[in-house]
Amino acid sequence: MEKHYDAIICGGGPAGSAAALALARSGGSVAVLDRAHFPRQKLCGGLLTWKTVRLLERVFGETPDSLASAGAIVGRSDQYAIKTADTSLARGTLPYPFHFVDRAVLDNYLLEKAVDAGAELFEGVTLDCVDIYDGVVYTKNDTLFSAEWMIGADGAKSVVRRAFRRLDRIRMRRLMAPALEVTLEGRDFPRPVEFPELYAGFLEAGYGWVFPHGEQVVAGICGLRRKRENFGRIFRQYLDSLGVDPDVVPEYRGHPLPYGNYVQEPAHGRALLAGDAGGFVEPLFGEGIFFALCTGWYAGEAVAGALRTGAMPGPVYARRLHRQIIPELRASDRLRWLLFRGMRWGGPRSLGLFVNSAATPLAEMVHGMRSYSFLRRKRWDFLEN
Repeated sequence: MEKHYDAIICGGGPAGSAAALALARSGGSVAVLDRAHFPRQKLCGGLLTWKTVRLLERVFGETPDSLASAGAIVGRSDQYAIKTADTSLARGTLPYPFHFVDRAVLDNYLLEKAVDAGAELFEGVTLDCVDIYDGVVYTKNDTLFSAEWMIGADGAKSVVRRAFRRLDRIRMRRLMAPALEVTLEGRDFPRPVEFPELYAGFLEAGYGWVFPHGEQVVAGICGLRRKRENFGRIFRQYLDSLGVDPDVVPEYRGHPLPYGNYVQEPAHGRALLAGDAGGFVEPLFGEGIFFALCTGWYAGEAVAGALRTGAMPGPVYARRLHRQIIPELRASDRLRWLLFRGMRWGGPRSLGLFVNSAATPLAEMVHGMRSYSFLRRKRWDFLEN
């Protein structure tokens, strides 16, 4: 059986939902394919920055209040702490609060917005392979999908990305970070957690986190493999250092996280890459929700424009990324290695000194009010249109 559309979106997460919404609103026929059935669980700290909230307001018409009413936002905090296992390095107040989300609820809610706009959703569809030159998706469900254009929003293990011929696959693998995370009931954590905590010193090129999550607590680690580290053992040591009773720890989950391997040329043939599929994750803190939403929206708008005019969407998409997104990822990557090398030479206290020297501008940088490049004021184009 074959189904034909103007565009196929592979992946129904935030990147796929944003792309599908842009296309459906433009009047194009769009299919969203995902192997999961929504709502589905998603390994993620679930933290929204200022720029993410503003994009959700501008693109999806959603506010923190409306998302909280839908059950997507489960908490907020304008405080933060940076620690080691036994020392507090920095603590402060943010210029704008972090919001914490239930990814299962948020992703389902955003996908429903795209479906309501006219996108057609196919759940439980596993991709076999794709032909990005003819615009064909072969599935393991005996259905063939074809389209004028295709957007790969199918995550870190993207099937669409594998079809790209011009791709540095060694760099992609080398900078793919293991991430491990566990969700605990608040009563099982040894103390109340009221604001996000980041932990340094467990990994040479990575970090740990403890986030409040409604009545629960999310704890995890993420980092690059530098010396064949056993991340499972490191994670157990990390939880022990937090005082978590091993008997209350449920089975934890892991997944690969793009950690500095963003694709410089995200368009090839009839396909564009967005979100984790294109490696578009901020390389210092691992922020991915904003970059998934933003690159998905950009990709959807580029394809929508191509359907109207007959022009190629790849150059339009690439130019927008190289103006708005990739400079932030590149500058964040430079800062990441500067801080990691500083901790290697001067210990974790060097990180505390750095943060305390410019706490407010750095917090504004994380939120997207300032750029990762020299802390300049950042102007996001989706707030200007």
